[in-house]
Amino acid sequence: MSEEEQLRALMIRYQGGSLEAFQEIYAHLAPAVRRYLFHLAGGSEIADDLLQETFLQMHRSRAAYNTSYAVRPWVFGLARNVFLMNRRAARRWADLHESRAELPEFPVFPEADRLGSRDEIRRGMSRLSADQAEALLLHHEWGFSFEEIAGILGISAAAARARASRGMADLRAALSSLQRARA
Repeated sequence: MSEEEQLRALMIRYQGGSLEAFQEIYAHLAPAVRRYLFHLAGGSEIADDLLQETFLQMHRSRAAYNTSYAVRPWVFGLARNVFLMNRRAARRWADLHESRAELPEFPVFPEADRLGSRDEIRRGMSRLSADQAEALLLHHEWGFSFEEIAGILGISAAAARARASRGMADLRAALSSLQRARA
């Protein structure tokens, strides 16, 4: 049984009232969702609060979950919506995203080792638009398909592919520039 099939089976059990199923879903998804929220929140410790709010939203929305839809992108979509609601309510968007270059924790996708050092990638990622960085990380770090990213971000699959592709091209250009400056 694939990971997604296991998550769907757990979600069905959770919809039926199984607290153990919720705990398994949480244990499986919470670390990745936290990293995603940490990235969205610009390294802010508010990510832990947003994580709890995400799973509270999942609890509230569990009856509306359509079992033909993948669980992981659905939960990541909830997380993104929780972040956006928090951002609107707190009016902290500019403060949280002012300097993505100073993130204390930074995900590194598999291709990153071939592109440059962790510090170079951090600086290169800080030069990308927030939309490009998010699509790039969702695809390369967390392994979402472009269709899943489209569902999470509320855009078309083609737009998700374009954001990630342009983000990778811009990241490569930024890293090349950083490496030339260092030489």
